[in-house]
Amino acid sequence: MIIFLVSLNFVFAVSCKKDKGIFNLEWQNESLSLTAEICAKYRECADKEWMSIPENLKKFTEGRLEESQCQKRFRESNAYKLIGADPLTIQTTYKECHSHLLKFSCKDLQEGKMETIPSCVSFQKIQSGN
Repeated sequence: MIIFLVSLNFVFAVSCKKDKGIFNLEWQNESLSLTAEICAKYRECADKEWMSIPENLKKFTEGRLEESQCQKRFRESNAYKLIGADPLTIQTTYKECHSHLLKFSCKDLQEGKMETIPSCVSFQKIQSGN
């Protein structure tokens, strides 16, 4: 019975740790800063195309692009929690993808050129849990 309880506690502790991820304050601050820059880039691109967005999607789009919402969504992500791959891999992949995204024009982003960048493709897999 004692072995069962110890095993149960171990499984519970491991599963909780997996859900919470790894606490790394330095990474959390850095990744939120990177995310803010990416959100700003997408807002800049959306501003240029705002008139072409259907009225029924404007509120949804605006909510997603608003900085606090963008950051909130990232705080819930695998990358922020360092879940889904080796933590160093997550950090490196996100930094590389971030660097490429900021160099893209709005047209490049609209055309899906992000899908051609290996670090961005890898990062999307980490975020989706694949």
